[in-house]
Amino acid sequence: MSDRFDFRGNVRDALGENSDRRNRRRWLAGALPALGLILGFGVVFAGASMVIGGVIVVGFGLATIPVMGRAAGPWRILGAGVVYALAFALSHPLALIITPWPATFLAALVSGAAAYELTPRR
Repeated sequence: MSDRFDFRGNVRDALGENSDRRNRRRWLAGALPALGLILGFGVVFAGASMVIGGVIVVGFGLATIPVMGRAAGPWRILGAGVVYALAFALSHPLALIITPWPATFLAALVSGAAAYELTPRR
């Protein structure tokens, strides 16, 4: 365990802790919803159909379910899905206030953090 003010030691501890399989699953469960929102919006922003962007968002959301695993249980998976859907829905009116890309990144941050925290450590 490193000293509280030892930045390099803290980074080494964090990377060492995240190298085992359980934490990789949690990081992947947090990354999938975030990437889904960012890629879905990016595809639509680049000029593709909104349907394609929606398919990307839904696909990444559904891909998170098996990553969270059986240990998460239906309530945690449902909770992560509700946060994902709410973040997506609320990013639209928020985009009118803070512009689209920051709203998308904020929604991705919230949904990814929720999925990460709701995925059990096992």
